[in-house]
Amino acid sequence: MPLDSQRHRPLLPRLTQRPPHELEATYGGEGNSQGRKRRRPYTSKACNFCREKKNACDGKPECSQCLRRGLKCEYRMITDALLRAIPPGTQLVDKEEALNNAKAAELLDMLKRVPDDEVLEALKLLRIGNEPAEVSSALPKYDVGLSQVALNRAILPPTQTSLEFELMMRHPVAYPTWAPVQPSKLDLEFLLLPSKIRWDGTGPTLTTGLADGRSYLSPYGHRRGERSPDASSMIGPLRPSTLYDNRLLGVDISQWTDVPITNEFSIAVLQLYLEADHPLMPLIEVDLLLDGLLGQNEFCSRILVNALFAWACQGYAVFEPEATVIGHAFYNEAKELWKNSKETQATDHVCTVAAIQYLSITAVSFGAGAEYVEFLGDLLEMSRRLGLFNVDPSQTRENDVNDSADHRRAKNQIAWVLFTCLTFFSMHLHQRLIEHPPRVPPPDSTIYVARDTRDPGMPKDHQRRIYNAVLLREHCHLFLIVHDMIQVMYGAEQTPYAKAITLAFAEETYKRLLMWADGLPLEMAQGDQCTHHAMLLHIYYHLAIIDLFRPLLRQNGAPRQRLHAFRSTEATPDAVYAASVNQLKRIVLFYRQNHPESSYCFFWHSALLYLANAMLAETKISGHGPEWRFYFRLCMTCYQTLYTGFRLAKGITLSLLSMALEKGVMDIPQARAIRKDLELRGKHHEISDLVPVFWVVDLDLAMTDPSAAQAENLVQRFQDVQLCETTGNNETVAQEPRYDQ
Repeated sequence: MPLDSQRHRPLLPRLTQRPPHELEATYGGEGNSQGRKRRRPYTSKACNFCREKKNACDGKPECSQCLRRGLKCEYRMITDALLRAIPPGTQLVDKEEALNNAKAAELLDMLKRVPDDEVLEALKLLRIGNEPAEVSSALPKYDVGLSQVALNRAILPPTQTSLEFELMMRHPVAYPTWAPVQPSKLDLEFLLLPSKIRWDGTGPTLTTGLADGRSYLSPYGHRRGERSPDASSMIGPLRPSTLYDNRLLGVDISQWTDVPITNEFSIAVLQLYLEADHPLMPLIEVDLLLDGLLGQNEFCSRILVNALFAWACQGYAVFEPEATVIGHAFYNEAKELWKNSKETQATDHVCTVAAIQYLSITAVSFGAGAEYVEFLGDLLEMSRRLGLFNVDPSQTRENDVNDSADHRRAKNQIAWVLFTCLTFFSMHLHQRLIEHPPRVPPPDSTIYVARDTRDPGMPKDHQRRIYNAVLLREHCHLFLIVHDMIQVMYGAEQTPYAKAITLAFAEETYKRLLMWADGLPLEMAQGDQCTHHAMLLHIYYHLAIIDLFRPLLRQNGAPRQRLHAFRSTEATPDAVYAASVNQLKRIVLFYRQNHPESSYCFFWHSALLYLANAMLAETKISGHGPEWRFYFRLCMTCYQTLYTGFRLAKGITLSLLSMALEKGVMDIPQARAIRKDLELRGKHHEISDLVPVFWVVDLDLAMTDPSAAQAENLVQRFQDVQLCETTGNNETVAQEPRYDQ
């Protein structure tokens, strides 16, 4: 055999060449038994996005890559081959014309954000012959602080020597490393414009999951009309979804209230409440509550149902503003029932305690002045009588062996739920409400856990019980730590908050908070599939850290101090505070973008309050970029959206505007535009200008002057700026002071 034949492998005969369209049908198809990878089809052109990302472009007018991402597909007018053939130095574009076009585009973008009167003024300037650049310079600047350069600087990863980097590496559950924000992917119109309401042609439909596929009409039992012409920019009603629990179908709401509503309306309101709010404040365990609504146990009463609906109708008002009127009717009936209960000295019961809590938070969200204070006092007193909390440890615990197992379980649960709620409420009032926590141990979620909740074979109701139990357990453990903070910050010694926190106490408490976060179950970690309830758990966590270190910040007059538990040379209270503020920024942005509950769940508003305060505080610190303006405007937008259902949002918004005007970081036209939007979207509110007493908004000022930091005083200062408009043919503003930005 020749030597060459031993060195080379024998070649297979050449395959018969087939037409390209047959090859395309074979590769990657079902008949491709060898599983060869489909070849990328050749195209002589690619869109701008695919060129930049080096993606495979199919060359179609709207390529598949842009279509999948919802991007505008654009192509260069001149190909690379032609560009290479053009001699160097040749001018292809009239630079002056290109500059004018850019100025016109900048003006158009600016007109989208300014008030209507400014738009009309700009149009007048254009019609008399002014260039776009001249008109742009004449308009007040409404920069949201999200320029490409500023944002890129804001999202740079922390340096390796920083405390934030150490926290991200050692405690990734509490301080996850977020993916960089791409401005091109942010829907600024959605983020920075208050959401409107949209009804489709049939209203929200709830599918029961039963064999007959029955559906139910929209609230009030009738169909809605046609959609608004600008419906594309509005929030739609809840999409058809599986009914939370089929037991809702058997509820006859007329047995529990004199407010004339349909069963369909009650189902819609309860559906939204049970999905969005109840896991965050499960005063009555959901199965006990649903069975009680059917009359099968003792865990339901007329006062409880009326108080619950008074609260729940506010969230539902985002989809149907008239629900606020129904909510007021429930509120008034619940108040009358509670008045009669006190006059007759009715027996204390867990249902009554739950009802008073609903009445209290409803009065707060109504902005009903001092009305909530009476409910809060009644709640604390009845809770003490029932032995839920605030019981002196030296007192002998009453024997409850005669109570049923369900009653003991309900009593233990409401004790801890109220403990978490009132402890968090103390952070807003800057008052200690609970001295002694419940004497019973926190609820243990292990009694529900039989197997992995991700098991597809596990019934959904069992998954729900496990999830709610784990969420409640983590809330209890977190707020036990916060309770110890409250004891020091607002304890009986009446030491000013600014002086009550020492570095040693802050370090020890922060260590406990980090250990709590490290022990969170995986399903409670932040991620793209994190539930809105878990996101709020992280919000509460970072708010506690911000309050813990606020008195130790240099911007508040404290000396520079170092935390010895960390290796970073930059481990200071200011660094811890900044790390949690950065997390809060991303949480608020993510929550607003990805969770529709941001429009109708009021429990998350505290994140907006704390972030807005932090952003206003940044304006007086040198070295901070202008991105604070974007996050402050984002908080205002979210409050404007929440105002559709919750009256308190207006008082907080006006208070924050007052703070911004006093700091000189906002112009009068901007504040006037926000106030005008609030007035337009709040027409359905019976009384819209009240705020709850003692409600703290200016968090830094509250350390030294709590009274001046409260909403009622801040709103009054806002009114004193004399933003009142005079009505006439032309809109004017009386005595407008001007502030430098």
